[in-house]
Amino acid sequence: MEEQTILVTGSTDGIGKATAHALARRGHRVLLHGKDPAKGRAVLGELEESTGSDRLALFIADLSVQEQVRGLAEEIGRKYERLNVLINNAGVYMPERVAAPGGIEMTFATNFVAPFLLTHDLLPLLSEGNRSRIVNVASIAHRSVRSVDWKNLPGFDAYDGYTAYSVSKLGVVAFTTRLAGMLEETGVTANCLHPGVIDTKLLRAYIREPDSAPPERGAEVEVYIATSPDVATVNGGYFEATRWTSPSSLALDPAIGERFWEIGLDITGLRGWERPRRKAYAG
Repeated sequence: MEEQTILVTGSTDGIGKATAHALARRGHRVLLHGKDPAKGRAVLGELEESTGSDRLALFIADLSVQEQVRGLAEEIGRKYERLNVLINNAGVYMPERVAAPGGIEMTFATNFVAPFLLTHDLLPLLSEGNRSRIVNVASIAHRSVRSVDWKNLPGFDAYDGYTAYSVSKLGVVAFTTRLAGMLEETGVTANCLHPGVIDTKLLRAYIREPDSAPPERGAEVEVYIATSPDVATVNGGYFEATRWTSPSSLALDPAIGERFWEIGLDITGLRGWERPRRKAYAG
């Protein structure tokens, strides 16, 4: 695959870091993202040394803060004319309820609201790419949701960590399906994935000693969806590992997708999404 400009959110740790490393080794221009400046600079230096790449850049933003999400998109827009791939990898699991700005529960703010807003704001840059891709990291945990207590969103005042995480990831899958429908025949695709049970800070926040695979295994899945020719024309897919499969029936319910979409619009204050114009693509 020719060199691509790829943003990987949450790429200073875990699967995101392993994904950024793999993409840099393949010669892509990789935009790293993290919340902590010092840690971000350390990871940037580490990846430059380990991959030999001079096409790495670092961006800092707290994705639970909408103003910083918007600032991240604006900064990338000032520095690059196009974005070929957006990997919404960043995610959290909070054992106890923590409120993000605006009273939104932290898990929902980071896992659902941030990808919704960042994707919206970066869509013009993605539309400038040649067959661009949006890759959203979901979770098999979305299958555990049997119904959504809409009155509990987005603050999750009645809090359970696993429920909040599962609902946020159900939102990611439903959002991806809804978004993919809007993107049909535009040259931009949207897919989502479950990377596997991977040894990360997020998993250890839920299970102290998990039986899990290393981050590099999860990175293989993200890199595959982001770059493989096999996925070039897939739109609206849900993958578990690299296997294209069906998500839960709840995630595929148009009414559920529309409800999450409206929640995203309401929380972010967006009026709506503008469908990218179809362009003539080479290849």
